[in-house]
Amino acid sequence: MRTDWANRIRELRKSLDLSQVQLSRRLGVTKKTVAEWEQSRQPPSPERCLQLARMTPPGPLRRWFTRNALERIGADAPLVLEALLAGPGRGSTQTPLPAEELRVISRADWAERLRAVKGLDPYVSVPLLKDAAAAGTPRAISDADLEGYALIPSAWCPDPANVTCVRARGDSMAPIVHDGAIVAVDHSQRDPNLLHQKMVAARHQGGVVIKWLERQPDGALHLVSEDANHATLKLRRAAQNPVLGLVSWWWNPPR
Repeated sequence: MRTDWANRIRELRKSLDLSQVQLSRRLGVTKKTVAEWEQSRQPPSPERCLQLARMTPPGPLRRWFTRNALERIGADAPLVLEALLAGPGRGSTQTPLPAEELRVISRADWAERLRAVKGLDPYVSVPLLKDAAAAGTPRAISDADLEGYALIPSAWCPDPANVTCVRARGDSMAPIVHDGAIVAVDHSQRDPNLLHQKMVAARHQGGVVIKWLERQPDGALHLVSEDANHATLKLRRAAQNPVLGLVSWWWNPPR
């Protein structure tokens, strides 16, 4: 285990292109402490384990730090995962919507129920698209693109004019986003420079994928799955921005 810690911390530091001094400053420890970790003289404290997990980009190394943070902290998984999600690298604005907080109204029923919906002041309606590939801006979609409307608390969507919902397909983002989950895409936030290590919706090979965004030093974009069994999608620099928007929240249907 001691050798594992040394190797993994060294791997993380090099992947972030940090010296021992730079890593120590980000963690709030001394350079000597980092050197002792990498020389297998002592393991990080539980607090530092969690910090290292927060710093690690999505992928196998992050999962390794997360699992070992759980072991060293001795806390319940949901508590640690909550801390990880709120920490650097994953925006605190990105979070699952409680299962009971979303209703979907079909397009066919919308006109008849519009009057009743207008009376629900705390709620807003957001277009739910039939096909994620149709995702553009809310102003560009047509009725033919709609499966219906997601009715959600207004506190979860303060700017509904810039949001559309799509259904996630597949298990590449499990266990965070399930197959069939409804994902809200904020089209007002599309700048890759500001979305590093955020969950985004992006165009890829004629479709739309939900992934973690990793911006490389040369400007290339990597779309990373939560599940390590799925390959990272590597996008070359292009004139057209492939990012459709930030995933501001998602709703996993009850199982």
